[in-house]
Amino acid sequence: MGAVPKNKITSVERGKRRAGNRPKLKKDVRVTKVPLHKRGLMASFSKLFSSKKNQNKKTATK
Repeated sequence: MGAVPKNKITSVERGKRRAGNRPKLKKDVRVTKVPLHKRGLMASFSKLFSSKKNQNKKTATK
């Protein structure tokens, strides 16, 4: 095997160019929060009521 010519793109470089040379970062759905604009009306109601229940439990235990 000889030296690679100066202008030749190697297969590794070709793969990087196809991939856009960006790291693939996958978000863990269990950890990340859903943005407010994507939360539904029922989700906001359930969150509101669950927080009230938690507050009632905390005051009852004190």
